Amino acid sequence: MPSPIQTATIQAAVLNLISSFLAQVLTSYRSSSSASGTSTFQSVELNYTKIIQFLIYTLISTPPNFLWQQYLERQFPAYPLHKGKQKLKVDDDGKGVVVEERLDTRNTAIKFFLDQTLAATVNITMLLGGITAMKGGNLTECVAAVRDDFWPILKAGYKLWPLVSILNFTIVPVERRLVVGSMVGLGWNVYLALTIAG
Repeated sequence: MPSPIQTATIQAAVLNLISSFLAQVLTSYRSSSSASGTSTFQSVELNYTKIIQFLIYTLISTPPNFLWQQYLERQFPAYPLHKGKQKLKVDDDGKGVVVEERLDTRNTAIKFFLDQTLAATVNITMLLGGITAMKGGNLTECVAAVRDDFWPILKAGYKLWPLVSILNFTIVPVERRLVVGSMVGLGWNVYLALTIAG
């Protein structure tokens, strides 16, 4: 049985392969439509090098991102056990008592801020620099790729990921957050593959 980090990495790799394929299909469709002036679709010739580069990046970046999310939840739990609080003492004839958990908005805000600033900056920089390096780019070219594409990708990400993060940190159970993020990530990865396809 694979560990949670292995499962997350495998899941991310599969979704990455799907999104890379979809990005190439969309690119082919757009190219054939603009060249012919009609909406005809021609066969797709897959660029396996681009797919493999994006896959390698995913395999390298998923484990640290998984550990980052675990760290955030440990340091800033959404539903912490409050120190110094007494357990409820209720005479319930042995039936048990359900105590509603309360969202810690301060911890959630801290996680949101760190995830949308620090993690976004690191991930976008590593993506752009890493893909450029895998294409054979030198350090100067990697820096240029980050300089040219960082802000447009960050701005586009801010149209999507803050809402996903808020929903994940507030109403999605911890064990389902990865699934939600991965499903949204499928569309996001198509966008990234299209953006860095050049």
